Amino acid sequence: MIRILLPLLLLCLSLTGCVKQDILEKTTISFVSAFDEAPGDQLELTLAPPKFQAGKSRTVSNLLLSKVGHTSRSITELMNMQLNRPIKTGKISVVLIGKAVAAKGISNELDVLLRDALASRKMYVAIVDGEAKKVLQTNFSSNLEKGMYLFDLLDTNVRTGLVPRANLNDFEYAYLGKGMDPFLPILGLRGDQAVISGLALFKDDRYVSSLNEQQMRVVKLLRENAKYGVLEARLQDGTYFAVKNVGSKVKYRVSRDKNRPSLLITLRLNAEVIDSKGIRLTGLEHRRFQDSLEKELGTTGTGLIRQFQKDGIDPLGLGDIVRSKTRHWSEAAWKQAYPAANVSLKVHVVLTETGIRK
Repeated sequence: MIRILLPLLLLCLSLTGCVKQDILEKTTISFVSAFDEAPGDQLELTLAPPKFQAGKSRTVSNLLLSKVGHTSRSITELMNMQLNRPIKTGKISVVLIGKAVAAKGISNELDVLLRDALASRKMYVAIVDGEAKKVLQTNFSSNLEKGMYLFDLLDTNVRTGLVPRANLNDFEYAYLGKGMDPFLPILGLRGDQAVISGLALFKDDRYVSSLNEQQMRVVKLLRENAKYGVLEARLQDGTYFAVKNVGSKVKYRVSRDKNRPSLLITLRLNAEVIDSKGIRLTGLEHRRFQDSLEKELGTTGTGLIRQFQKDGIDPLGLGDIVRSKTRHWSEAAWKQAYPAANVSLKVHVVLTETGIRK
């Protein structure tokens, strides 16, 4: 037995020595990249590899590298010609895409990442309202590398906020899937601060329209169960109040109504009032707050669904839900039926008042 195991062990050791290794000190690593439109039907690719300041352990800056070309691979080769350390893009965690590029379609740009075995499928992709390069040119993070800062910004608001999840894997699934369309968060600048300003909606791989922050929050509630995030509603007298989502559930029921698909969406939301402008939630006031929030969510949600049907896009994945409950489902038939599909929304809210005030 020893005579058999010993050669196998030596073989394994010899194979590990054949693996190509990259030494960190001898490579240029970027955690964020940006794509923008360039003249002549070209792309401008911008990378922001970190550059740590000597003697300042808590300070990091970014060395911006920008080149123009027809493909991202050829652009990185041009960048390598001006660097003494080769670029390694396998650590990219955030990809920013300018609105002009997104309007023409982003499948080619994302295809490069999807073909890269080293690229993480959990990386975030975001659309920039304007030029993506300008975000990387802004000093919004002085003590954290820009790519990691943007990743944390997106990841935190997806996990504990009301931003729908949309990483590279999610986009690919919705783009290639049947009966659904992808979406991506929109990043913008407010002064020197990077912020999530809305949601970009796609038809196939082309950016076609956007949602504001309030609409984006409703989309998340209609797509998935959630237990975080803050919602705002308005009373009839014009007073605004805010609630914290402590648990929401959404269910879809599919039936047929006069030979056309019919969907009933039921949204149940448990929420805590966190800002009532000093109004005590007793009796009639409690019901008034609850009715206002139900009306706000119902009106916004129904309006979004009607707009999606009019535009022929399906970010909620209603077609996929109908497909899962329909025999011999046809994508072509669904696309014809979708604009006139009977989709209704019911919202039920349970409010509680919290705090130490008596």
